[in-house]
Amino acid sequence: MSGRVVVIGAGSSGIAAVKCFQDAGFSDIVCYERRDVVGGLWYFKENSASWADEACVNRSTVINTSKEFMCYSDYPMPDHYPNFCHHRDVEAYFQDYCKHFGINKYIQHNIEVVSLRKHNSYNSTGRWELKLKDHKSGQESTEVFDFVLVANGHHGEASIPNFPGQEKFKGVTMHSKEFKDLRSVDGKRAIVVGIGNSGGDCSVELSKYMKVFLATRRGAWILNRLVKNGMPWDYTFHTRFSTFVTKWLPRSYRNKIWKAQLNERFDHDLYRMTPVHEPDSTHPTVNDELPNRIAAGMVIVKPNIRSFTEKGVVFDDGSFEDDIDVVVFATGYKVGYSFIDKSVLDIKSNKVEMFRNMFVPDLPKQTIAFLAVVQPLGAMFPLAEIQSRLAALVFKGDVKLPSPAVMKKDIQAHTSALQNRYIQTERHTIQVDWLPFMDEVAVLAGCKPSLLKLLFTDPVLFYYVAFGPGVPYQYRLHGPNPWPGARNAILTTLYRVKKPFETRTIPNNSRHKSTSWFKLLLLTSATAVALTFGVQYLKESNVNVSEYLPSWIKL
Repeated sequence: MSGRVVVIGAGSSGIAAVKCFQDAGFSDIVCYERRDVVGGLWYFKENSASWADEACVNRSTVINTSKEFMCYSDYPMPDHYPNFCHHRDVEAYFQDYCKHFGINKYIQHNIEVVSLRKHNSYNSTGRWELKLKDHKSGQESTEVFDFVLVANGHHGEASIPNFPGQEKFKGVTMHSKEFKDLRSVDGKRAIVVGIGNSGGDCSVELSKYMKVFLATRRGAWILNRLVKNGMPWDYTFHTRFSTFVTKWLPRSYRNKIWKAQLNERFDHDLYRMTPVHEPDSTHPTVNDELPNRIAAGMVIVKPNIRSFTEKGVVFDDGSFEDDIDVVVFATGYKVGYSFIDKSVLDIKSNKVEMFRNMFVPDLPKQTIAFLAVVQPLGAMFPLAEIQSRLAALVFKGDVKLPSPAVMKKDIQAHTSALQNRYIQTERHTIQVDWLPFMDEVAVLAGCKPSLLKLLFTDPVLFYYVAFGPGVPYQYRLHGPNPWPGARNAILTTLYRVKKPFETRTIPNNSRHKSTSWFKLLLLTSATAVALTFGVQYLKESNVNVSEYLPSWIKL
């Protein structure tokens, strides 16, 4: 495929983009990475950030989505990896991925894209002009490309609130992206502002040696990584059947059930964590240890900050805490791209008006795409990957996007749905439901798994795809660039979930053995549910069933 392709950033999205564009037949690809490593946010950096929009995980970070959902669709994480692996495992996975697919040869390190704008010939060619800076030589240059993939994500510039008296505070203040570990701070008393994932992680880390006051405006529903029988939460949460059923249940009933499940782990009222909003009205906080630290008295939940003094903080309820040594603002990020010309994209208040969160509808030439500008309750890696697959097809001309008017209408519908469901904050402007959003992109890319086809041609695989975990391998069964190993990867998902636990031989236990009649009952029930699900799917699908029937039963 002709045409020069540039990928900006060699993080989890950028390396997937390079691989997908290789698959699509593009050969003239270059990926600019301003650092000397791959991994982006997931590469732990000891020293301070070199750029205002640079961020990284802290020393103890582990993933919040399990490895079977975190991986790319045609490259499972190793069997022995923990289900919720450490960031060092993620770094090693990226390195293996790049080596396996020959990605490194396309990456140019220490090259920063300092500006991106339309080339003078854009209206006729769709080309883009990039100004580059080589951080080794200090030289600047200009390059022209036919296609652009912006893959540096949205965890960049810190969003820090400004409370009255904050400038008088004599202790240490920092954003959560500057927090590395306990060696980053000194003292005995700390305040963490914000109760998202970063706020929970920082609170837990600090509370091992310091008293922590966790300030929150609204409270939060706290999810555990492990659910019944110690299984990863997403193993049962992200299934096609549960997604199908959930959309037919009243929202109030869904939230009632969800709250009951969350309170079964710990009473959110008792722990002063209960928010005024429903569980599905905000991005949940995933943290296994926070309730234990609260129970141990090392984390004290407080309302939002009203004002600062020289040594302390006054909270909204009038309470006061003095002798505070450090304040960590876990208050999120500003979505934006400072190097992109404002005439191309101008994001205000984190509002991203892009089709499938990747295409700017007003551009006359769709030759630029943005990856991973989303906030899912789920894994980002396969999401950016499937967006890359779609971008490659669009740039090749194999997929035609809807008209600007249709794209804008879709964007408005998505925005309205967000406003009706989520709390109106800058945090929820790019929120998506993981599996439904993956399917929306997959429909355009032609790789959404066909349940109808599987029902008649591979009933076993149909059962796993319809009722099992909605793992990314499902998007390699059909469509462009399928993966021959997808079927086996789907069928062996549970094996890889269990594998890292096989560290000790245990005695046989009869309680794990099911009687034959019980197995038969389960199989019969599953068959009945599958048929019901299949019939409903057929009603919603405008397809000719006879196309999928085996020849021996066709009339």
